[in-house]
Amino acid sequence: MKATIGLENIRFTGTHGYYEEENVMGNEFSIDVEVDSDILSAATSDDLGGTVNYSTIYYLVQAEMKKESKLLEALAYRVAARIENQFHSVSRVKVRLRKLHPPLGGQVGAAFVEIELGGSGLPGIPGPSGIPPGFGEKQVFDESSEDDFGDYDEDDDYSY
Repeated sequence: MKATIGLENIRFTGTHGYYEEENVMGNEFSIDVEVDSDILSAATSDDLGGTVNYSTIYYLVQAEMKKESKLLEALAYRVAARIENQFHSVSRVKVRLRKLHPPLGGQVGAAFVEIELGGSGLPGIPGPSGIPPGFGEKQVFDESSEDDFGDYDEDDDYSY
């Protein structure tokens, strides 16, 4: 049984942008994430371990938003690929990244890029190891993790 799990209108402030003033002043961003996944195990067992945990999705997006990018395309791709690599049950990831009120000299609500990996979407671009560049092994998150998401007890199972 497949389901779409997602988060809408995740808000971050960041210094992503091609122009120097964007890197200094920053911008506000809004992100929507949709993930298609097999949820039969979770639906029949009522167990979080059988589904895609949207808290983990949030932490993955947050981690990528901390890394500066010149292009929305690069940032959206990194977010989608990181989510796709985190969960084995994911068949499709769709990310819509909006830069709110882009500095264009007029009133514009948002500029956006939408990216889709898996399913009928765009293929991932693997590196020599078969994993997209810049991506390592699965990350494990909990709310008490440090911002770099590398400080956790390996003996505890925080995976979702």
